[in-house]
Amino acid sequence: MLQQFIIAILVLGAAIYVIWTFMPMSRRQRLLDALAARGIAAGAAAAHRRRLAAPGCGNCAASEEHRGSAKR
Repeated sequence: MLQQFIIAILVLGAAIYVIWTFMPMSRRQRLLDALAARGIAAGAAAAHRRRLAAPGCGNCAASEEHRGSAKR
């Protein structure tokens, strides 16, 4: 019985991961905003909003290098 419970938890976790991965970014933000309004995942909502606001390739660690070479 315990083994079936553990398998069910793993399958549920995998299903949630797949749904989250294939969910459009705007829908993810709405879900995170709804959770943040209830006091859950406020930091994650803010971090996701910052990622959405970043232009194009500005999310990578080397973005400063790209901006510097583009100005030359």
